[in-house]
Amino acid sequence: MSIEVRDPWFLQKLAADVVLEGVVMNGSVRGPERVTEQIRTVVGLYRDYTLLWSADLGDRRVQEYTAVVDGRPVTGVGTFHLNPEGQVDHIVVNHRPLSAALTVSRLLGESPLGQHRDPNEFYRPTGQSYEDLVAYAATHGSANV
Repeated sequence: MSIEVRDPWFLQKLAADVVLEGVVMNGSVRGPERVTEQIRTVVGLYRDYTLLWSADLGDRRVQEYTAVVDGRPVTGVGTFHLNPEGQVDHIVVNHRPLSAALTVSRLLGESPLGQHRDPNEFYRPTGQSYEDLVAYAATHGSANV
């Protein structure tokens, strides 16, 4: 069943130290305000959102879904870690195929959110070198939570 997503369930359960990682960005996002801003921006790109399945696995919840972004079909998998208080403290969202992930990343960079962030945080088809991305990742790398 296709639905329009407004605010995903986990935005009401974010821990103060929440970290968001994903293939559509270079590095990680920390803190409830920044995570909420980015999730809402991505959700705003989705059309024809369909939840395929969801599972609760102890202190983790996993969801797989499909959507359309800028005319491209995308499949996403979100993994959510819950701390002992039941708050979400680590989120990893990955998109496939690569062309769709790059489209989401590019659109994030072009969005108002991306306009006030480091330009190397998201994919830019022109004016960005591999060295730019490596340098950004070295200072804003994975959370390794």
